Amino acid sequence: MDALETLKSEFNDHVSFRTKRPGIVQVLAPLFHEDGDMIDVFIDLPSSPNSEIRITDHGLTLMRLSYVYDIDTPTKRKIFNRILSENGVKEEHGRLFIESSPEYIYPAFMQFAQTVAKVSNMQLFKREVVQNLFYEMLGDFVTSTLYRYHPQKDCVPDPKREELQVDWNFSLKPRPIFLYGVKDSAKSRFAALACREFQIVKLPFRSVIVHEDFENGLSKRDQALITNAVDKQFTTLADFQQNAEAYFEREAEGQIVQ
Repeated sequence: MDALETLKSEFNDHVSFRTKRPGIVQVLAPLFHEDGDMIDVFIDLPSSPNSEIRITDHGLTLMRLSYVYDIDTPTKRKIFNRILSENGVKEEHGRLFIESSPEYIYPAFMQFAQTVAKVSNMQLFKREVVQNLFYEMLGDFVTSTLYRYHPQKDCVPDPKREELQVDWNFSLKPRPIFLYGVKDSAKSRFAALACREFQIVKLPFRSVIVHEDFENGLSKRDQALITNAVDKQFTTLADFQQNAEAYFEREAEGQIVQ
C-alpha cells in the first residue's frame, strides 16, 4: 500500500486527491478553517518509493493569514516560530512543511493540518502565547540590548537568604540594579518581599520591575504593594523595551561601561 492509499484508508475513504502538477498532489480532506474553507494541504511525492514524503501548504497558509494579520514584528515572528517548533513543522521561503515516511503519513498529515490551523488563527490567541514567552523575551532583550551593563542572571545578593534570588543583577556603582520580571501576583509579591528584605539588611541597590501587564495582571492591592516596595517600574514589556536604554544610561552616568 503506497502513501496515498494509506492516507485514504485512514480517512475511511473520506478523502480525495487532485494532481496539481507532476509529483504534487492536493489532498481534499474534511479539515476546515473556522470560516468553512478547506485547509490547503499538498503532498510532494518522492522520486523513489522509500524516500520521505513532504506534506506542505505551498505557501498558502501565510498568504491567507496576511489578509488579516501580518507577522511584522520580532514578537509575532517569535510566536510563529514557537508554533512551528512545538509542532515539528518547518518553514522555507514562506512554505510550511513536515516530512514523513510513507507508513506514518496519516499522523504527520494530521499534525501538519493542526499546525496550519494554529498559524491561521494566530491573531486569536496571540495574547496567550505572548504571556508564555514573557520571561524568554525579557531575557533576550536584557542579554542583547543591555549586554554592556554586564547582566547576571539568577543572582543571590544576600548569602544568608539564598531563597531571595534576583532575576537579573547589573553591577553598576555605587548601587547595582536588581531587576525582576513580573507576570502575575505571585511573582509580584515575591519581588516586593525580596526588595523589602534587602532594604532591611541595608544592601545598596536600586530595584527595577518589568511587568507583563501592570494594569490588568495585578489586583489593586498587589499594585500598591509592589509600588511601595520598589524604586522603578515599567508597566509592560514594550514600555521597558522602549525606555530601558535611556534609564540605564542615566543610572550609569559617569561610569565607563564597555
